Amino acid sequence: MLDITHAAGAVISELAPTAGERRGSLRIGWSERDGRRSITLTVAARPAAQDEVITAPTGGRIFLAPPAAKYLRDKLLDVRMDVDGRYRFAVNHKH
Repeated sequence: MLDITHAAGAVISELAPTAGERRGSLRIGWSERDGRRSITLTVAARPAAQDEVITAPTGGRIFLAPPAAKYLRDKLLDVRMDVDGRYRFAVNHKH
């Protein structure tokens, strides 16, 4: 299962509201175009039908599309702030 650092969990828990007063959740999807595979990150109000739902240590939820869940099962989701003050998620191997 995907592990989430405390820092990434804190950022996920603070995602902007998406509908009414409900907070958004991070959805990790999967894209394949022109022979290239990539992970996609979006804010979603609810999981898609086949998504796996996991809870970060800080209580935020993450929705994983099935291909992303398979790829990320032995990974660690982390976040860092760049020089412009924007958060950048990173996927690393577990140590």
